[in-house]
Amino acid sequence: MDGDWKTFVRRYRLRHGLSQARMADVMGVAQRTISRWERGEDSPSVVQQKRLRDLGWAPASSLLRSLSASISLCPAPRALTRTPGLTLQRLSAPALAKRPSMADWIGRDLAPIATGVLEEILDDGVLQRAIANGEIQSLVTTTRSVLQTAEHDGIGLFRTTITYFFHEGTIYNDAIGFPAPPDAQCGYSPVAMDDVLFDG
Repeated sequence: MDGDWKTFVRRYRLRHGLSQARMADVMGVAQRTISRWERGEDSPSVVQQKRLRDLGWAPASSLLRSLSASISLCPAPRALTRTPGLTLQRLSAPALAKRPSMADWIGRDLAPIATGVLEEILDDGVLQRAIANGEIQSLVTTTRSVLQTAEHDGIGLFRTTITYFFHEGTIYNDAIGFPAPPDAQCGYSPVAMDDVLFDG
C-alpha cells in the first residue's frame, strides 16, 4: 500500500465511528496496538494490513453508508453480507460478542463455513434463483448455529429475519436475530415480494 498506515488506520477508525477499543476488538489486537499504529510507532503486520484493506471497504452510496452505520449501532446481533458468495461486510457489536471469531471473517466469503439451516438455504437452488430474480423479499429463519466457528457449540436458538435488496447490481442481505424459545423448530420460510406488495 502506498501512503502512511498511521493516517490510514486513524481515518478508517474515524470514518466508521469506532473507538480505539472497538477497533481493537474488530482487529483482534490490544487497544495500545491501535494507539501505537495511529502514533506511527508501529505498523500493522502483512496479515493485519490485508484485514484492514478488507475492513476498509467503503460503501459508495449514502444508502449503504447509512445502512452500515445503523448496523454498527444496532443493539441486536446483525450482519450485512453481499453476493456473489456470502461476503461478510459489517457486524453489530452484539453479533461480534456472540461470535468473536467473526472479526477474522469480515471481507471474506462465509459459504465455506456454512452449516445447518444456512447451508440448506444456500443449497436450495429454487430459492436462490428466486432471490437472484428479486422474487423473495426476506427469509424468516430459526437456527441454532449456522457457521462452523470456534463458538459453534455454544450458540443458542435465534429467530433471524434476512432481508434481501439490490443495489447497483449487487444483492445485499441484512440479517437481524433475536433469541428464540428453546423448543422452537429450526427451519426457514421465504416471504415473497408479491406477498409484501399486495398484502392487505
